[in-house]
Amino acid sequence: MPCVWREWGSMTRVDRKWFIPDTVWVWGDEGWLVPLRRQDAPSDWAELCQSDDPIITQVDDGATDRGLEPTSSSSAPSLMQEMISMLDVEAGMKILEIGSGTGYNAALLAQLAGAENVTTVEVDPNVADHARSALHKADFPVTVVTGDGAFGYPEHAPYDRVIATASVRDIPYTWVAQCRDSGRILLPWGSNLDSGGVLLTLTVHNDGTAEGKLSEPVAFMRVREQRRKNVSWSDDEYEGNFTQTTTSHFPREVFEVSSTARFAVGTRLPELSPGKTKNRDGSHTYRISEYTSDSWASLTPGPHGKHIVRQQGARRLWDSLEAAYDWWLQAGRPEPDRFGITVTPEGQRIWLDSPDNDLPPL
Repeated sequence: MPCVWREWGSMTRVDRKWFIPDTVWVWGDEGWLVPLRRQDAPSDWAELCQSDDPIITQVDDGATDRGLEPTSSSSAPSLMQEMISMLDVEAGMKILEIGSGTGYNAALLAQLAGAENVTTVEVDPNVADHARSALHKADFPVTVVTGDGAFGYPEHAPYDRVIATASVRDIPYTWVAQCRDSGRILLPWGSNLDSGGVLLTLTVHNDGTAEGKLSEPVAFMRVREQRRKNVSWSDDEYEGNFTQTTTSHFPREVFEVSSTARFAVGTRLPELSPGKTKNRDGSHTYRISEYTSDSWASLTPGPHGKHIVRQQGARRLWDSLEAAYDWWLQAGRPEPDRFGITVTPEGQRIWLDSPDNDLPPL
């Protein structure tokens, strides 16, 4: 069946429905992700495909009954358009995409650069097979590679542009190494605290480094090899081996999804993972953990500003959280667009306002 085209803003785009699987996932009334099947609800399926909404196309890495965690999706078309515009693609450029998903974004890139110039890498074999089939049917002979996107695809390097459609905490240097001098890399970057991501545009330099500033918050799934890992804890007063103190300092903003404080604290404590549980009396206990140090901490709000803090492990994480939050306040509550990242063969450095103003992890 021929591909359907239509005008969309300043771009011509391929109709997204040719790339969306016949089974997608939507949130059910009970808090589970439940399947929406094209054969059962064709009009609902089609309406979703034609919308500007993201579409969940896989849950729990391939579970088929019902799920809790989206693990692959088709991003909102307006966000795809914005990111492709930021990437500044021209005809004939060689492009590496990390995260094929449905193949739809690769088709848009192929339309601009030429299908023979686009390589897309997908870690999940079933997702890769779907993208490969959809691109073939839509007559875009893009190279679809099944593999770990952290390694890029050196066989087609060097690339003029690299784009990631999943967020990372640690930027793989291979993406820089496989990009030409003055090339551009676009990716969602986020700490474990703020894992959805903030868009980062890097420019590659001839000394083998890349540098750039963050811009706007986005919501992307994390690449699989960098997902959060949980730390087991028990802060029940009758169980567990922890220390208990009180504090009047409760940086509640850090636990608000997509808050500036959450993002900024994550730049200083990139491996800190958040959590929250509901207590029997209806109150909440706020938790943080760090897998690399096997440490956790929690705060239970108390009366008169006397909050109970419990900590266990090699690091006193709540002390570190308070220090990072106080730093953010003293720095004038900087927004994400004041932060930048430099990537070198030795790793990445986060900075504020200028590459000369490094922000080492606390």
